[in-house]
Amino acid sequence: MSLLKYILAIVFAAIYVCFGYFLERENFLHLGVLFGASFGLYFFFIATTSDKRETDILLWVSMIFRIIFIVAIPCLSDDYFRFIWDGKLFVNGFNPYLFIPSEIINTDVAKTAGLTQELYEGLNSPNYYTVYPPINQLLFSIGGFFSKFGMLAGIIAIRVPILIAEFFLIKYIRRLLEDLHLPHYHVLWYALNPLVIVELSGNLHFEGMMMLCLVVGIYWLRHNKWGGAAFWWAMAISIKLIPILFLPVLIKRLGVVKSVWFYIITALALAFTFLPFLDQKLIEHIFSSVDLYFRTFEFNASIYYVIRWLGFKSVGYNIIQQVGPILSIVTFVLVMGVYFYKNKSWEDAFKKMLFAYTIYLLLATTVHPWYVINIVVLSVFVRNYRYALLWSVLVILSYSAYMEESYQENMFLIAVEYICVLGWLGFEFLKSKKLSH
Repeated sequence: MSLLKYILAIVFAAIYVCFGYFLERENFLHLGVLFGASFGLYFFFIATTSDKRETDILLWVSMIFRIIFIVAIPCLSDDYFRFIWDGKLFVNGFNPYLFIPSEIINTDVAKTAGLTQELYEGLNSPNYYTVYPPINQLLFSIGGFFSKFGMLAGIIAIRVPILIAEFFLIKYIRRLLEDLHLPHYHVLWYALNPLVIVELSGNLHFEGMMMLCLVVGIYWLRHNKWGGAAFWWAMAISIKLIPILFLPVLIKRLGVVKSVWFYIITALALAFTFLPFLDQKLIEHIFSSVDLYFRTFEFNASIYYVIRWLGFKSVGYNIIQQVGPILSIVTFVLVMGVYFYKNKSWEDAFKKMLFAYTIYLLLATTVHPWYVINIVVLSVFVRNYRYALLWSVLVILSYSAYMEESYQENMFLIAVEYICVLGWLGFEFLKSKKLSH
């Protein structure tokens, strides 16, 4: 690797120090400058690196970037308060799925579990049951246990498994690229991506851990290890529910009979992860939280915001209660339509998963920046589609909402984000169709 690249890598690292220890979420200008500089370096490195040895060096450098955040307090997300809250409940013998924070903060449950008023005030959804699946809850319990030594100790305890998962995800992306006979340096699209590094290692989100389980599951499927693949798919669902969306892709790849057996094994393994939390009210509370998510929350949406605007014009109020569930049904129908087109190779399967998740995001009422990380991973295995990398840059515009205490979104910036992403996606789609003929 050239001297220039080593110098730029040091600059890159300095930017992550600023992200981790000097950035305030309300300072959108500061955030924009840091992300702009980091993505400029990112595109330079991925555009100028194809040598295998240089790629190996940059992969280790990318892990150093992640480790920079080891003792940082997340600054772009306050979800970690709920992580610690749920973890404290579980390690003290309480089922986190059974309690709404606002209902127990002044009770003996909170006192026994060490749930403080300070921790409660940091929660962004104190009136809802937790929505995080079982593997997440087990990870939260590690943070809940170590948080007795201070909030930072709890954060570090959750961050370490995320860092370990990132290491193995990068490793398995590399292996799967070799399996699919795709260029090895595509791994850098994920490994060096600033959105990935800041949101996962910095802000403690679990998309990387989920995608690790999914990538390992697909890798094992390609090597005919059915039981292990189903287990890993179940673990992915038990971290984030999103991989349920990808299960239909197996019907074309494996056939109906094998797919059914795969689904059965996956369901059994998933059910096993729920055993520590088993309760007659478990399913009811989880579904109530998921239902509230679709009917209540809205952030950085695209098609939904257009529908909402039309709703205000026609009926004079926010129609999310009606539209949210309808959009989820439309998403299901469209995604199933995507899966039943030709699927001759695993690269075709990845392309369908990429499009399916893109449809999900475009019809969602809430698209947090870290949601885009999933399509960054999927795009690594697909030729001719790079819109996910553009989206990983532009989704940062959604953080402009935090400039004001009222969290007012800037609809002009949201429009810029989606017009550019959809325009580039359309261009790549037409270009790909032309190349295929």
